[in-house]
Amino acid sequence: MGNIVLTMQISLDGIVSDEDQWMTLSEEILQDYLEYYQTVDTIIVGSNSYSSLARYWEQAEHSSDSLERAIAKRINEIPKVVISRSEVDVIWRNSQQLVVKDAHSLQRELEQLKTRANKISVESGVKTWQLFIQNDLFDELWLLVHPVIVSRGERLFALAEKQSPLHLRSTKAYQNGVVGLYYQK
Repeated sequence: MGNIVLTMQISLDGIVSDEDQWMTLSEEILQDYLEYYQTVDTIIVGSNSYSSLARYWEQAEHSSDSLERAIAKRINEIPKVVISRSEVDVIWRNSQQLVVKDAHSLQRELEQLKTRANKISVESGVKTWQLFIQNDLFDELWLLVHPVIVSRGERLFALAEKQSPLHLRSTKAYQNGVVGLYYQK
């Protein structure tokens, strides 16, 4: 049975929104992302960020530098599932929609998906990550913690209603001050 990994950029104070205004990526981080995507079978994206991610990664496959282009090519090849409560326009290649009515229907669909995929990466957005955390629908967490206090924005664990013990599986300190933390339940 597969694992669901939540992966995101996060500030030191737990903010995960508007990351384009404060995150600092590097070639070293991009290389780790490329290696990570080589192990991913399915990507899950929330409907609020789906169309912007689709546009970005499809364009990046043709216009970015070589490392980001390789990441974009791999992401565009991976099957993607957009989750939403209503119909959305499925525009990204290798995408399908999963309409969910509530957390229970999402859990049932995820259990089926986990029988077909070894590693499922939940990419975006804030509400989707919070939904997965709030309903305990993840197996692993890969946080890239940026050395910045943002102070305003949406906090990753704002809707967590119970304790969820995690085990630190690995860490990596990047040269630009970002720290990668990989947790497992």
